[in-house]
Amino acid sequence: MTSLIVSTVFFFIASFLIGRWADSMDFPKGMVRSASVFVLALTVSYAVAALVDWLS
Repeated sequence: MTSLIVSTVFFFIASFLIGRWADSMDFPKGMVRSASVFVLALTVSYAVAALVDWLS
């Protein structure tokens, strides 16, 4: 249960930060950028969940 909560929080943090990074790099907004942000944030979230499970 802890990994679900922590990974959800990290998903939103990662999606926000990756979106800001994409803005600073002047990537055009569109479907590919949105999908890329989603996949990268999902990867971060999955890694954090695995780390929490491994630690507990």
